[in-house]
Amino acid sequence: MPSGAVTIERFKDEITAAQYREAADTFCRLITQEGEPLRNTVRTAVSAAAPFVQVPSHMMQKPDGEMRGVNYDHTVLGWRGALRLSPFLPKEKALLPTLQAMWYAPQGLNIWEQIICEFPGHYARSENCNLRYPGDDPEVDRFDGPAWVPPKIHFEDHAPIYAPSVDEGIARLLNAIAEGDRAESYGLFLGLAENPDNRERLKEAILFAGIVDLQDSLINRGGYQNIGHKALRARALVDIADYFGWDNAHEIIYTVVPDLGCSPRLYGLWTEISNTVKIELAGLGKIPKRSDKPLTELELDRLTYTILWGGPIEVNEVISGLLRRGAGLLDVTDGTAVAYQRFLVDVLEHPSAFNHPMHSFDYLNVVNHWIRTYDNPHQVKTVYMTARFINDTFRANAMFPRDPKVELEPYSAYRPYADDIALDRLLPVLQEAILKQDTSRAGALADSYLERTSERQELLETVTYAACHFQNDPHIMRNCASSIEEYTANQTSRRDDIVRGFVKHQSRYIKRTTVHEAASMYAQHFMKT
Repeated sequence: MPSGAVTIERFKDEITAAQYREAADTFCRLITQEGEPLRNTVRTAVSAAAPFVQVPSHMMQKPDGEMRGVNYDHTVLGWRGALRLSPFLPKEKALLPTLQAMWYAPQGLNIWEQIICEFPGHYARSENCNLRYPGDDPEVDRFDGPAWVPPKIHFEDHAPIYAPSVDEGIARLLNAIAEGDRAESYGLFLGLAENPDNRERLKEAILFAGIVDLQDSLINRGGYQNIGHKALRARALVDIADYFGWDNAHEIIYTVVPDLGCSPRLYGLWTEISNTVKIELAGLGKIPKRSDKPLTELELDRLTYTILWGGPIEVNEVISGLLRRGAGLLDVTDGTAVAYQRFLVDVLEHPSAFNHPMHSFDYLNVVNHWIRTYDNPHQVKTVYMTARFINDTFRANAMFPRDPKVELEPYSAYRPYADDIALDRLLPVLQEAILKQDTSRAGALADSYLERTSERQELLETVTYAACHFQNDPHIMRNCASSIEEYTANQTSRRDDIVRGFVKHQSRYIKRTTVHEAASMYAQHFMKT
């Protein structure tokens, strides 16, 4: 444990120096020893990182001419996931996700320079920078931190811009994001956010801006994609600003809004679906969010088959047919959510193959939250976009050959073992299987539990707590938050498949490390006996 006084200034310095272990320890001690409120400590961390998370573009041309995608926003996505999960866990475990977000945050600064091996952190490690540019001691990974140069600022903070009216301000904001005028969009957002009466409209608008910016396909696109990150960071902004209070939200606005106008900005799919809706749903009138005609089992089967194995036109056709016959928007997106799970459970095997599909499910969660919470005449289009994105990730994965070395044993091989465990003793065994990444055993245990009891809260808590042991990857907590929210809201007969998919993802998706340093630090500070 480091010596010296535990202060907020020291905490900030450790973050900007990419000293993530020290910063995480100071975070814990500020809360447990100094009595610093959690909200203030998280806000301090976000504030310290805010100037250093922007990038010039979300595409970088590498020296060999290839394009490389650049996504800074795993820092804020980690915070958003943690804040959604913490209230869900029992009190003694509740801050583990928040500590994991803290553990990652200093590793996610200055991404542009990390990729070109000029700053330490997660991306520098993934680029094998220490092998390419080792320091004086080749046994020491200098790209693990601390930083040897200060992080760079790629977008300077500046003053609000005030529009004559909220209508004009939001219209100009959306146009500025689409045009890539980052300074205009950021200034307008700041000006609009000052008035509490504007904030609900502003939240709806920024979610819309993120949702409609989505690539038409991941297939053969290289770095020319955003894989749903614009929507994910817009949701992070809304949730974190609500947590801080909008009068204290400047730093999270500075972190997110300028980046929504960053290149590439992709509206081809949005344009295509807009035209599809005009043709396919002409004269249909306003479509309800939910109807008294939810999807039948046969319709769920057809939607699932089409999303898993069809092409873009077939996906459009099945959704148009459901909406024309009277299904509601959320009836269809609920069906899309459970269709996704069948691919996750029945098809995916290679641990590295979960990444693109996972992003599409998190995008679905943002869209569904937007539909459930707000009203917008364009929401019907996002029902198509969600299914198309998920279908596209499945087709992209199909381009890569299966690897016999990573084939899973069938869950059925472990089902007798799972069924022999008393129900009140099964969840700790499931937790251990997830931590060991024993997917077939974890799947059998989950299936046994789901079929033997209607209890779900403790099951979800167990999977979430196990997943939050894995460090250096905010995708994990983000997907936890999406899975729990969609399970809670889903009204199909198949919503338990979301739990099955949740277990498969957490026990199979490749982990950036199998070391549990952050979880051990959490136990030391927050679970003392």
